[in-house]
Amino acid sequence: MLRLNFHHHSILIRCRESSVIEKLREEFHFFVSAEPGPLGGEIDLIPETPPELPPLVAIKLLEHAVIYRQGDIKYVDYFGEALLVHDETQSKASISTPNLERLYELAFLTVHSFLGQELERRGFVRLHALAVSRTGRNAVVMLPSKGGKSTLLTHLLDDPEIRIISDDMPLCDRRGRIHPFPSKISLAAAPTTGPLAALSWREFQRHHYPTKFTAGLSQLKEILDPRPKDNETFLIAGFRISVGPGRLTPVPRWKMLGPMLEHMVVGLGLPQIIELFLAFRPTDLGKLIYHALLRTWCAAALLSRSRCFHLYMGPDRAANAKLIRELLHASQGT
Repeated sequence: MLRLNFHHHSILIRCRESSVIEKLREEFHFFVSAEPGPLGGEIDLIPETPPELPPLVAIKLLEHAVIYRQGDIKYVDYFGEALLVHDETQSKASISTPNLERLYELAFLTVHSFLGQELERRGFVRLHALAVSRTGRNAVVMLPSKGGKSTLLTHLLDDPEIRIISDDMPLCDRRGRIHPFPSKISLAAAPTTGPLAALSWREFQRHHYPTKFTAGLSQLKEILDPRPKDNETFLIAGFRISVGPGRLTPVPRWKMLGPMLEHMVVGLGLPQIIELFLAFRPTDLGKLIYHALLRTWCAAALLSRSRCFHLYMGPDRAANAKLIRELLHASQGT
């Protein structure tokens, strides 16, 4: 059994297969809690062949799953290899599959699905970005999926004073403050040199996506920054260039509107099972409007307290990271 507490929102996970629980404990180590507070969600993981579905008519066909509904119960059928059953009124879900890697992957996504709704009810918005701090300053670097956030982090950590706020998904509140959400570092290959080479790396085989190598940030507890950021933020939008050296350019706030829209308001690029989040009813329109307004508010608040930059990332990844390190160094004491 595993209890997670995400900023006062608890999720309880049960599974008789200890290896799955331990992987999830490593993934969400920053939020593991022994406190018996009120539950916001329960997930049962069943390492067995999925049961047969009752006679139902599909409400949604997706590339990787078929969605059915019976009253308040939603069934997400992954074409017989896995079955997710979601009770919307009880905030409970069960996942059945004999494939333990698939069980872990779906559990990870289901936690994020539950979490996305609850955090935004509490005024927290997730930002698709890398966030680090150094001596009272923090840098938030927005990059798309596969844009190189984890690779950039590996080079930023060459500075021993850099602290990790989040490797992929910091939170932002209505006042524009950044909150920690450390999980794991994911790379295409395990590093053989540098400060991360000594970590324990695990091969993560994902359905529909290439295999990754991951290392939990619980191995780097001494360089995690667990505090909310109430100070100035360097908000950086990253762009890839094909040739030439990288450069970091100050820009007015209005030039950050596009990246903020992409990485915070609309195209989050975050791991979510959207079929759990939406019920495919007319009331979903109201949900979407609320979440869009909240994200816009938080984005505006973050912009108002940030200094903004465009990072044009050249082929030399270490040099790209050096630009951010120099920005944080130059701002020390200012």
